[in-house]
Formats: sequence, structure tokens, C-alpha cells
Amino acid sequence: MSTIEIIGGIIILLCAVIIVVTVTMMEGKGGGMNALSGSNESSYLGKNKSRSLQATLSRIAKYTGILFVGTTLVVYFISAAMK
Repeated sequence: MSTIEIIGGIIILLCAVIIVVTVTMMEGKGGGMNALSGSNESSYLGKNKSRSLQATLSRIAKYTGILFVGTTLVVYFISAAMK
């Protein structure tokens, strides 16, 4: 294994752990008790959804997933070119 493959493997492993943790921390879209009250667009949280914890977790999961796929492709092509 080359150094790039080892570093790429570490990055992939870290990305996988971050994705699992962030997705586990996200709330389901079912709504729970919030679904009983109807639309929450008029609430403070509804108006500032982009600043909420859920939006932040969603952004973290999205960008980490992109990094995961990108790193996987780079390591694959580099290891295939070395053979």
C-alpha cells in the first residue's frame, strides 16, 4: 500500500464515522408532536430553519458524503494507475 492509499483510507474512515454520527443525531421527518399542531412556518424555528441544528447536521452530512465519494474515487484511480 502506498502512502496515498493509507491517507485516503483514513479520510474515508473518518468521513464514514462523521456521516453515521450526524445522521443518527438528525430528527425524523415524521414530526412527532409538531405534526399535531399543523404548519410551523410561522414559528421562530420555521422562519430560521437555515440556522437550526437540523440544517447544520444536514449540511455536514451532505458535504462529508461528497468528500467520502470524492476521496474514494481518487484513491481508486490512483491505486489502479499504480498497478
